Amino acid sequence: MHRSFDISLLIATTCIAVVAVGCVIDLASRTRAFNKLRQLIWQALGAAVIGAGLLLMNQVGDLAIGLGVAIATTPIYAVLAWIASSLTVLLAVVMISRSPLNLALLPKTGAALLIGALLSSLQFASIESTGQALAGAEAGIARGLMLASIAIGAMLATLAAMRLDQRWLERRAQRELEQAEVERVHRLAYYDSATGLPNRSLFTEKLLKQLVDANRRDASPFGLIYAELRDFRVLLQRHGDARMNRVLKLLAERLGQELVGDDVLARLSYDGLILFVREQGERDTAAAVTGFCGLLSTPIVEGGDSFRFTWGIGHSRYPDQGQSTQALIRTAMTVQRQIGTESPSIASSNRPRYALAS
Repeated sequence: MHRSFDISLLIATTCIAVVAVGCVIDLASRTRAFNKLRQLIWQALGAAVIGAGLLLMNQVGDLAIGLGVAIATTPIYAVLAWIASSLTVLLAVVMISRSPLNLALLPKTGAALLIGALLSSLQFASIESTGQALAGAEAGIARGLMLASIAIGAMLATLAAMRLDQRWLERRAQRELEQAEVERVHRLAYYDSATGLPNRSLFTEKLLKQLVDANRRDASPFGLIYAELRDFRVLLQRHGDARMNRVLKLLAERLGQELVGDDVLARLSYDGLILFVREQGERDTAAAVTGFCGLLSTPIVEGGDSFRFTWGIGHSRYPDQGQSTQALIRTAMTVQRQIGTESPSIASSNRPRYALAS
């Protein structure tokens, strides 16, 4: 028996099937990089669009028989068929995305062509099983090609949108990495790694800003308090770098909780801390020195040991004892060096172990 069908529409069904399978493979492989919510959204959206594309493939196949119009279906059956097709695609996408097989290593284009050709062969088989088929009317061909274009365009547009979303996420992740690297370099340049306190560079910048602000207006005086831990090298040899860093971090946290207003606490050197104090109300530099000494003399408990250190302390005051960053710091350090030296200790005694000079 002679059979005929429109070859252009049959090719169109093959194209739809190839694109659909390619979208399923690509969707499954790309959504692995998304978080759970984004993965679910793209899987559901992709399944809905690909499912609709497969329904349109069937419509084009019906037109290829030569009837000139697609086989009529009621809206409810069309919706049910679309849901069933979408759920099937979604199941396939989820199963492939969870497979241990690395889809990036597969020749996706070849796989899509092969599976798509197999799907479209079902259309060919259905045409052959109808027996005598008439040549498709021009209106049916035009409609079939339009449906095929819509199906292919919708699936490719969805895939392109997902790729754009993936690229946007990659660029955002790259920006976050770059920002994190900038922050890391900034912390290395301006903060002490052991205590988290500002280092000498950042403290000098902040102090310079205070001096500039003080010259622009009638600012209240401020002072610097410098504290140097006695025999720090001996302590490192006795307890090790790691433990001394933990102790100093605990000390920095304690001192940081007592800062007021614009106070700035920094680690000026490996064995020296410095505090910027703005005088206001009844709080002047001398009163701040007393409070600072009390905090430094309180033992630090770490690992079951009570650490009580000997500190040498000096201070300077703006504008009386300097009007530049170096002058103020140098004066505070000079005053501190005028005192004697006591040995550091670990003790349970309540006797204060710090030396104070003014």
